[in-house]
Amino acid sequence: MKFRLKAILTSFVVASVVTLGGVLFFFNPIAEAESSSGPLVSPAVNFFIYVVLIVALFDWAAFQMRSAYRAAFIIAASQFVLVNVDYVLAGKRGLVTAGASTLILILTWTCIAFAYSYFINFKDSKERELKE
Repeated sequence: MKFRLKAILTSFVVASVVTLGGVLFFFNPIAEAESSSGPLVSPAVNFFIYVVLIVALFDWAAFQMRSAYRAAFIIAASQFVLVNVDYVLAGKRGLVTAGASTLILILTWTCIAFAYSYFINFKDSKERELKE
């Protein structure tokens, strides 16, 4: 852990400065000047696009890590931190809602990892990739 302390502390400082500066001087002025015109697509199309994008992200992550469950955990944990923790601390979401969201995240990503790992063989896919 000691050898990672500099990297962790530096990452903390950089994340704080870049995020705060980006939000204060870039994001907030844009968000305040823009008004939402409503949904761009129907809820069904929105859902379809969302699912296509998360599965594409998951496939890429699982292939990089050679583990569907590890990829699912990383994505679910990221969603939890980026949405549930941030929204609860900012007062945009209640604890019960965050708890329900967390359960859905866990169930969704566990099921995705199970289904994906049932059909994927990382060893064969790596050999096939090397041949191509």
